[in-house]
Amino acid sequence: LLECGGNIFDAISIAVKAALFNTRIPKVRVLEDEEGTKEIELSDDPYDCIRLNVDEVPCIVTLSKIGYRHVVDATLQEEACSLASLLISVTSKGAITSMKKVGKGSLDPESIFEMMETGQRVGKSLHIALQKILDEEERLGTSRPKVGFLG
Repeated sequence: LLECGGNIFDAISIAVKAALFNTRIPKVRVLEDEEGTKEIELSDDPYDCIRLNVDEVPCIVTLSKIGYRHVVDATLQEEACSLASLLISVTSKGAITSMKKVGKGSLDPESIFEMMETGQRVGKSLHIALQKILDEEERLGTSRPKVGFLG
């Protein structure tokens, strides 16, 4: 990723959302006896877990301004032509949760609004594609092929 262009923030936000989607928190109960002593009981069933809701976890979309236009997820050559980029954090419903300008150049208000609209559209599409892949992986269950030294 770092050697072939692309934006590290975009990739990290996707990886974080996928990791949170796959996170399972074991169910824990606190039991209290007649004497008031409390004891923690952890379920032995590995599937008796609570899942995190990742519906509102945002993904980041990077837009680079080149001349009077902007590019999503610029290549190395496109980044070299860009003086300023806008990182936009977008939820699955298209809500912008944060923005950050990077680079030495400036962005005029009209460009920012255009980049925000593009970022929202691309962000929503990114969430749909990511959720589709996560759901497909979830359906594999234990039949998922083992890869690497952990397999």
